[in-house]
Order: sequence, then structure tokens, then C-alpha cells
Amino acid sequence: MRLAPSAVVSAIRDFDRPIAVLALIAFVSQVGVSVMLPLLPLYAQHLGASPDQLGLMVSSFAITQTIGQLGSGAMLGVISARRQMPLGQGAYAAANVLIATANAAVPLIVFRALAGLGGGLSIIAERLYIARVADQARLAFTNGIVSAAGSAGSVFGPLVGGAAILAANDLRVPFILVAVTATVAMVSAIAFLPPERIRGPSTTGDTAGTGTVATAAPPRPTRWASIRPLFTLSLWNLGFSAAYGAWITSFGPLATTRLGLTAGLVPWIFGAFGIGSIVLGPVLARWADLRDRRMMVAIGSGLVLVNAMSMVLAAPIWVVFGTAILAGGGLAAAQSSWFALLTVATDGGRRGRSFGYVTALSNLGVVIGATAGSRAWQLSGDVTNAMWVANACLVLAVASLLLVRSDRPSPAPVPA
Repeated sequence: MRLAPSAVVSAIRDFDRPIAVLALIAFVSQVGVSVMLPLLPLYAQHLGASPDQLGLMVSSFAITQTIGQLGSGAMLGVISARRQMPLGQGAYAAANVLIATANAAVPLIVFRALAGLGGGLSIIAERLYIARVADQARLAFTNGIVSAAGSAGSVFGPLVGGAAILAANDLRVPFILVAVTATVAMVSAIAFLPPERIRGPSTTGDTAGTGTVATAAPPRPTRWASIRPLFTLSLWNLGFSAAYGAWITSFGPLATTRLGLTAGLVPWIFGAFGIGSIVLGPVLARWADLRDRRMMVAIGSGLVLVNAMSMVLAAPIWVVFGTAILAGGGLAAAQSSWFALLTVATDGGRRGRSFGYVTALSNLGVVIGATAGSRAWQLSGDVTNAMWVANACLVLAVASLLLVRSDRPSPAPVPA
């Protein structure tokens, strides 16, 4: 089937400059992060960190990331989201240079906490920028495109970083690589990212991007009615963040001890996640926009759970990598759909603060998950127990979606 020229032109226009630049920044940033993040616990162990100290390292990053996220929402009236992004990237680059110089576990924890400030600022600024420039009816799809670009970096990163690690035999290499990529992302944001411009939904009168046309001003909601969507959405993010806290604490050591991977091959599982995000993420996110974003958050979380289960059960390596591809697509679609739900649940007047509060307070989950996972590992001496904590948190996160109202679009009226 051939596409009409008008359809091709329309697709090119939809993928406009702000989103293209954001996609480039996401790609460059993730090239370094995809190599560094899975090897961070191994680097900490190389410096003498205990399981409890690994949990503290992950928790300290989450706490300072919370401060950065709250700061992003609070500063929005003074510093635009476009200008906050390079500030966050610059701070993240500087912190990773310091991490590469660490010679003990305690300095590493401190420098990782500094990285959290920059990371938190960048995350919220990026999502706020998307909320201001993207078509409201295509929010999950737009977030999915940016996520897919980052995932492309996850695929390319292990090619560069893995080879460099094997050649240099030095676990400091990934942190130097992150400093370089974060600096490139900072310069790109300053030089190429255009100012925010508010874009309305593509469907006239469609205020939520769900196909429902508003015909009259709704009655003023009660305080609980205004807070409830944010509260219920934050429960999923809390549980998912707790799962991430336990997962990232134990992922690298589990892959090397239970699955038998070398340090240079560990980032390739991140690469598999990236492949899934590129191939499946945008497709699933677009399905969510058209059908049901809440359902996609649940499906995506379930795919991540399948991959985590394959690791604790020591499945054949091809199963681990295969489920990682599926999990990558599910993760991208789940996060994109969740941010779309959050955007619809907040209006422009309180969006910056709401984004900051909901995502920042949910970082408490990272602290809970990292602490519980590292304690289970420390007390038992078995790293798989930390991953079991992650699996339990994923199940609770999916269960919390029962409290979130479905955003399934209303069926179009049948012509008389």
C-alpha cells in the first residue's frame, strides 16, 4: 500500500522541531546512561560497598532527585522548562566526573546524590516542555517518540561503552562517557530547542484528548475530586518506583552471578530494553491514545514483571533477552501513557507544581524499594531476594490501577 503525498507531508509536520530536538537530546543522554546505570552497583562493589550501602546510594539519588523535581515545578514561573533542561544536564555531567574520581563507597554515594539534583530537574522540565508544545490528543504518542529516541541510545550505548570497558578494563569509563553525553545534551538544548508555544488539541473542543467534545463548562469540582486523579495516579508511580529501586540495586550483581554475564555484556540487557522501546513502544503508546491509556499502563507493567521473573528464575539467556525486548516496549508505553494521564488530570495553571509533586513524592518508592531490597539481600546473602522485592512491588503497582478511572474514549455518535 502506497501513502498519499499529503499523508507523508502531514506526518512530517506532526514530527515538528521541538519534538525532534527533544528526541535528539534523549538519544544522546541515554547513550551514556545505558552503559553506566547497570554497572553502577558493580562499580560500587569494586569500591567496597556493602548491599546496605548500595541501597543507600540508590536512595540518596532518589531523595535529591525529588528535590530537583520539586525545584523544577517551583521555578517554572521564573525559569522556563526549556532553560531548566540544560541546567539539569550540566549538573548531571559535573556529578559524573566526580563519580569517576571516587576511591571509596562514601564519596561515591555523595557524588551520586549530587547527580540526582540535576537528573530530577531535567526529567520534570522535559515533561513540562512536552505538555506545552505537544498536541493534547497525541500526548502518549509524543512521549513515546521521545522515549523511543532514548531507547535508541540504549541500543547504541552498549556498542560504544561495552567495547570501551572491555578494552580499558576500567569501570570508571561509563561515568566519563555519561559526563560527555550529558554535556552534549546540555549544549543541544541551549542551541537548538525552540521556546515553548502552547498548542491546542487537534480535535476542536476536545479538552482531554480523548475524543469527547466539551459542550458546557462543568460544575466546580470538590477538593477531593480535584485531588483524587493525582492521588490514584501517584500510587502506581509509587509502586513502580519501589520496584525500580530494588531492581536497579540488584540488577548488575544478579546478571553477573546468577546469569553469568561479564561486566561488558551487562549493558546489553539495557540494549534489549531499548530495542523493544523503539519497535514496540510508539505502537503501543498510539494504541493507548486510541483505546485505553490505563490498560496500557497495566499491560506494560506486566511485561516488565515477566522479564524480572525470568532473571530470578535463572531462565536461559535467550529468554531473558527476549523478555527484555517485550519489557522495553511495555515500559515505554506504560510510562508514556501514565504521563499522558497525568497531563489530562492537571490543567495548565497547576500543571508545573502537580507534575513536580506527583513524580517527586513517588520517589519515596525508590527509597522504600532500594532499602527493602538491599536489606533482604544483606540479611540473606542472596541477591535474588532483592529482585523478589522488585517483583512484589510491580504486582502492587498494577493492583493500584483499579483505583484509576478508565480514560477509554467515548464511541463516536452514529449518524441518524
